[in-house]
Amino acid sequence: MNRQTSNSFTASILQIFLVFIAPCYGKEFRITPSSDVSLVARSLEAGDSVILSNGPWDGVKLTFDRLAGKVESPIYIRSESPGGAVLSGEAELRFSGDYVVVTGIVFRNVIGISDVVQLRSHSARLAHNCRITDCVFEQTADAETGDECRWLSIYGTNNRIDHCFFAGKKGRGTTVVVWGGDEHGNHRIDHNYFGPRPKLGQNGGETIRIGTSEVSELTSGTIVDENYFRHCDGEAEIISNKSCDNIYQHNVFDECSGALTLRHGHRCRVDGNVFLGRKSPGTGGVRVIGRDHIVTNNYFEGLRGDAERAAISLMNGVPNGELNSYAPVVGTIVSHNTLVDCKVTLELGLGASEQQSASPVDCRISHNAVQPEKWQVCRVHTLPEGTVWEGNLLQSEKEDVGQPFEFETRQLGLKRSKDSLLRPQSPDAIRTRVNSSIENDIDGFPRSELSLAGCDDPTTQFHGMPSPGNTGPTWRHYTN
Repeated sequence: MNRQTSNSFTASILQIFLVFIAPCYGKEFRITPSSDVSLVARSLEAGDSVILSNGPWDGVKLTFDRLAGKVESPIYIRSESPGGAVLSGEAELRFSGDYVVVTGIVFRNVIGISDVVQLRSHSARLAHNCRITDCVFEQTADAETGDECRWLSIYGTNNRIDHCFFAGKKGRGTTVVVWGGDEHGNHRIDHNYFGPRPKLGQNGGETIRIGTSEVSELTSGTIVDENYFRHCDGEAEIISNKSCDNIYQHNVFDECSGALTLRHGHRCRVDGNVFLGRKSPGTGGVRVIGRDHIVTNNYFEGLRGDAERAAISLMNGVPNGELNSYAPVVGTIVSHNTLVDCKVTLELGLGASEQQSASPVDCRISHNAVQPEKWQVCRVHTLPEGTVWEGNLLQSEKEDVGQPFEFETRQLGLKRSKDSLLRPQSPDAIRTRVNSSIENDIDGFPRSELSLAGCDDPTTQFHGMPSPGNTGPTWRHYTN
C-alpha cells in the first residue's frame, strides 16, 4: 500500500468509524506544536478541551498530568478536525487522571524507542475511567521499521479503547499492552480494526497482550470484544493472555497466522468468536494453558495451523513450575464450538516432555460440532486425565480421522448463511442426547430447551444487528 493509498484509506476509516465527540461545556485551549503544553495542562478543568491544530506534529512530546475530568464533564484532547492532527517521528502522548477522552488524532510512522501513547504520566500517576476513541495508529509500507516500541500502553483502571484503527506495525513490540497490578484493570478494548501486521520472525510481535508473567496470577478483568483482526501475522500469539479473569468475545480473526493464546493466567472466557483461516498457512484458533478457562460458542473454519496453532490446543504443563513456564491445564471447558475444515481440530497434551509432564486434567469437551473434511480430528500427545467427552457430533466420510474419543457420526446439515458462516438448517441434525449448561449461542441469543451441538442454535432468530448498547460495526459485518 503506497502513501497516497494509505492516507485515503485512513480517511475512509475515519469516516466509517468516527462519531466525533464534541464537549458541550468548558473552555477550549487551542495548541500548536510549539505551544507550552505544561501551562495548558495546569489550567484544565472538568469539561475543558485541548484542541490540536491540524497538520504535522513531528517529534512533539505531549504530557498532561493529573487531569481532573468528571463523568458528566470529561476533559477532551482532540484534533481540530477528525484526523487532522498527525503525530509522527519521535512523538509521544502521555496523560493521567480521571475521565479524559482522546479522540480524532492520527499517530503515523512514529519511530520512538518507547511507548507512543501511555495512559500514565508517571509510574505513580495513572489514568482511570479514560477513553481513546476514533484514533488511527499506523505505519506505512514505505516507513522505516524503527526501534522497538509499543503503540499503546494501558495503565490504571476502567479505561476504554474503541473504534480505533491499528495497522502496519513492522518492528518489535506489542501493538497494544494492558499492564497489570494489584488493582483489577477492568478495561475494555472494543470495536477496533487491527489490520495487517507482517511476520516479525521473533517474539514481541503480538497484537494485544494483557499482563505479564510476573503478574499473571492477578486479575485484570479486561474485556476484548467486537474487534476485527485481519492478517495479524506478527508471531504465534495474536493475543497473549497473561493475567486472570479476562473475556474475549465476538471478535473476528480473519486469515491471521497465529492463535489467541491463554499463555498465563486462569479463569478466562473465549466465547462467540469467529476464526477464519481461508486455508492460509499457520492460521490458528485458541491455545489453552492454565486453570478453569472456558472456550464456548466459537466458529472455526479453514484453519491450516497445527501444534500451537491448531483450532483448539490444550498444552501439557510443568508441575509446580515457575510463573514463566507452562501451568498445567485443569478444568477447561470446551463446549458448543463449530469446527469446519481445520487441519487439526484438537491438539491434546501439546509440548509433552519429561519436564512438561502434566497432562490436561478434569476438562469437559462437549457439544462440539466437527466437520473435518479430509483432516484429522484429534492429535494426542498425552491422554487427558479425568476428562468428560459427551454430546460431540462428527460429520466425516473417512473411517479413520485420527480421533480416539467418542464422537457421534452425523450429517450436520450445515449451509452457508447470509453472514458467510456455515450454520445448521435444522435442529434435528445437531440434536444430542446430553443436556448442556451453556445458556447462549454465538449470536448471544438464549438457547432453546433442545440439546444441540455447535455454536449456533437454529431455533433462535438471527437479526445481524449490533449488540445492545454498542454503536458501530460488529463482528457480523466482517465475515463476508
